[in-house]
Amino acid sequence: MEWTPEALKAEIDYRQAALRADAAQHRIGRQSAPVRRSWWRRLGHGNGPDVPERGNGHRQAA
Repeated sequence: MEWTPEALKAEIDYRQAALRADAAQHRIGRQSAPVRRSWWRRLGHGNGPDVPERGNGHRQAA
């Protein structure tokens, strides 16, 4: 297949339109998804909710 300047421009326009549509769809998905805690928070704090411990604010000694 010969790549003429018109064919190249049409191909570039087609791919850019597809990328823009994909990016818009991704943005919509990110906005509607629930907020997920970072891997660092989940690693250090387990799976439970982020609730401060009861007590005087200090960790109990062993």
